[in-house]
Amino acid sequence: MGRIDDALLSLESIEDGTERALQLAGLLSTLFKIRGVVVIVTGQLAFDSYANTTSAQPELELAALAGKWTLRVLQEVMAGQVHAEGSIYHWKVAGIPVRFLHDAALTQRELCRDYTTDHGVVKLFPVEELTAQRILAAVHPAPDPLAREEARLLLINGLTNAFKMDWTALQTLCHQPDYRVGEELAQMRAEAKQEADELGLMADDIGQSQTLPPPPPLSGEPSSESESPEPSEPPVPPPSPETMGIT
Repeated sequence: MGRIDDALLSLESIEDGTERALQLAGLLSTLFKIRGVVVIVTGQLAFDSYANTTSAQPELELAALAGKWTLRVLQEVMAGQVHAEGSIYHWKVAGIPVRFLHDAALTQRELCRDYTTDHGVVKLFPVEELTAQRILAAVHPAPDPLAREEARLLLINGLTNAFKMDWTALQTLCHQPDYRVGEELAQMRAEAKQEADELGLMADDIGQSQTLPPPPPLSGEPSSESESPEPSEPPVPPPSPETMGIT
């Protein structure tokens, strides 16, 4: 048996579907990288990776971050190498549905995170964009309790350093015209900070939630020289390798 067949057998032995989907993402990322396509994981699996949650029916959504899908390459990798069921953009491998997207809808590509699996390195959709999307969905056009809960989980994990959240980038996104949820971010972040403090998940030297720095001016808008930004949160040490494996 070849190395790919051995990897597929190891996937079949993983009972947790979310973990199996992540390991499959590592295998496919490696195979497509050899073909010149850098893969990024989007959708629910990216959320579960940051929020440390599991899905009852996990699936794998992949988009091309660099390079381009071609039908021939998709068929060669999916049908030829991993013996997947399906065709073109929809497949199933080791019990995990796999869907290929044309566009990752990324605003800031540099914020993608690397997640190391047994079969290769996976690139995850930026948590800042996932969080901004959840905050928007939580309040517009009507309140959505599920989206609010997902935003809360991401904010708490960011505050407790389960991963390194870029708070400036998140605030910039939330103040963009496509989102316009800057005030909601500040409120939900304060609530998440208070909850983390009450649960003893993070140290707080000053005994209260600190405010975010003011958002940068939008393009073409002059900045104010008279206003001094409020201090941002003090730096925290990077997470240990045993936490989530996200870099």
